[in-house]
Amino acid sequence: MSDRLKMKEIASLTGYSISTVSRVLSGKSYVSDQAREAIVRQALELGVLDSIVSGRLLINRIAVFAPERTFQGRGDIFYLEVTKGISEACASHSVRISYHGLEEQRADLQLFLSKAGHKETDAVILIGIDDVTILKLASTLNKPCVLINSVDREMALDTVSPDHHAIGFTALRHIFETGHRRVLTITCLRRQTLVTRLEGIKEAYRLFHVPFEPQRDLLVTEGFTAEEAEQSLDEWLSSHDRDAWPDVIFTNRVGMTEGVINVLQRYGLSVPGDISMITTDVAWNLQNQSTQPITGVTVPCRELGFEAVHLLQMRLSRPQAPVYNVLLQGKVIDRGTVSHATRHAARSEHGIM
Repeated sequence: MSDRLKMKEIASLTGYSISTVSRVLSGKSYVSDQAREAIVRQALELGVLDSIVSGRLLINRIAVFAPERTFQGRGDIFYLEVTKGISEACASHSVRISYHGLEEQRADLQLFLSKAGHKETDAVILIGIDDVTILKLASTLNKPCVLINSVDREMALDTVSPDHHAIGFTALRHIFETGHRRVLTITCLRRQTLVTRLEGIKEAYRLFHVPFEPQRDLLVTEGFTAEEAEQSLDEWLSSHDRDAWPDVIFTNRVGMTEGVINVLQRYGLSVPGDISMITTDVAWNLQNQSTQPITGVTVPCRELGFEAVHLLQMRLSRPQAPVYNVLLQGKVIDRGTVSHATRHAARSEHGIM
């Protein structure tokens, strides 16, 4: 059936004009909520949206909120890549995207309401926002809203995130499978996503029957920066005997990796000759930020942006669908910085078997 005949049928069944049907199906915003709901519902019943959902966005304007550091020089590259994914997903459509800095906690409520609640804003994407009040407000806007790399405990909003539990587990499994047992994980735990990743790390310890002792195996920083990781690791190494140093260092953020490399260079330690290294977020940036590409578990970044846009489209076309929590998987990229631990294979815990 031609597009014209489809629109005529929908118009006949809903009582709205063909021009109104056309505006709804092309994503125009100047249509009443009642008309939009009736037309979309009828289009769904006729199967008209089956071909439209993947080929045309029914959105004119998306407001994207992310921590302010996302938009600063040498800020949060992970979230910056996510915004690029959103932009690329909308590139072939007539969609306007506005970006706004919003703190993870204690966010500016007035800013959020003025931008997200604007009459021309059709949909909202929240990246890395943990403020419970913001999440509750987003669920009352009567607009599709998708969270990226956040947790909605009320389960009212669609979310898309990396599978942090699997990422932590996969990194440690790779280390243990190469024969290493002495691992120092460097992470920040101020976000639930990284707490979840730590649970995956602990699961790998249990699977390989390796005792996990936080005071020995875990170094927690306040933030995600290279400077904090550098200072914390320097203090850790200087306060421990050489025999207690790890065989592998696992950094949970790419920015931390730079700080660790700086420390190892000052101590005259080579990678992987003296200490092996593994990180996350490796797929898209380490070649530009460190002197040496590092083995790591990829964390999908631009893919998060793509999937968020498609979740918005799904929510518009299926407003009554269950709330989604989509998890994206990573994989190990071996860049040769985790050695096969033949000289460590006989060790048990921190001693010789």
